[in-house]
Amino acid sequence: MPNIAKINNVQIGNVANINGIQASNIANVYGIDNYIEPSFSDSYALSKTISTGTSNAVYFVDSSDTFNFVGGDAWTISFWIKAGWSSSLNTNIHFVVGHKNNTSYQVEDGIKVLYNESNNRIQVRYGNKTTSSNTWYKDGQWLFHANSGAYAAGYSAAGLGSSYWSATNRGYVGDDDFTMITITKASTNLASSLKLYWNANSAGSAPIQSNAGTANVNVIPMSATDDRLWSVGARGKYGSLDQDKAGNSSATLYNDLTIWDKELSASEVSSLYNSGTRMDATTHSASSNLKGYWQFEGNGNATVSNHNFTIAGGSNTTEI
Repeated sequence: MPNIAKINNVQIGNVANINGIQASNIANVYGIDNYIEPSFSDSYALSKTISTGTSNAVYFVDSSDTFNFVGGDAWTISFWIKAGWSSSLNTNIHFVVGHKNNTSYQVEDGIKVLYNESNNRIQVRYGNKTTSSNTWYKDGQWLFHANSGAYAAGYSAAGLGSSYWSATNRGYVGDDDFTMITITKASTNLASSLKLYWNANSAGSAPIQSNAGTANVNVIPMSATDDRLWSVGARGKYGSLDQDKAGNSSATLYNDLTIWDKELSASEVSSLYNSGTRMDATTHSASSNLKGYWQFEGNGNATVSNHNFTIAGGSNTTEI
């Protein structure tokens, strides 16, 4: 008789317990082997050191144009983060940044997601800057400490109250005190196309929006072929621009970074949040749109895509 694959037509790997006993602790049922596929493991996270400089960077260069989103593209960037900064850092903490490799400017064919600690805002900017006076970008910002008007959605989503986000005020969290931050963008070239989710809580479209260059038309000139450098926990551009701290009270931890070539819906974000327990993103209903997935299980290797992060210097992966 073959091994048991299902119980009551449920895959055995999805059965949590049998008669109150954890299924993983049951060797066999009526003498028949109970084989269960190994469960999804997520035991490590990226620890982005508070030290600055290129020797501590976490980055890769995309030479295959996999993540070369342009102004009218839809995309989603999602990651889990555990803040390592105090409420008096008074600078920007750059979360995820992708821009033209070897550029002289932060936003040349670029997308950047950061936290402006001094103003308690998550800020997202995408666009292009080719000279000191030639700049196009769209910018959206969400603040979290004002429970009024257009800011109320962010206040409710984050759960930070009137205090700022920090290592001692994490707001709503999931497992291991991590928060899932998700930015989605629709297939338009307007700042209003950006949406923010804190865990599975929608903060809606950015209540603060700004534009530069072609501010009121649906065009931003971004290259789809320039190699882009992607980094975690820094501005991205090496040299003098790679000086932002990733924390000051402790290192900031990142986990399960995913990049998608579609605007995830609210229900898809909720599914990815998985009630606060990080999931295997390759099993997500939108996995066909998953372009990059990094679990940081002891290294910077990708689960999806062939782009592996270099984790340098004091930055490392750490058990959680």
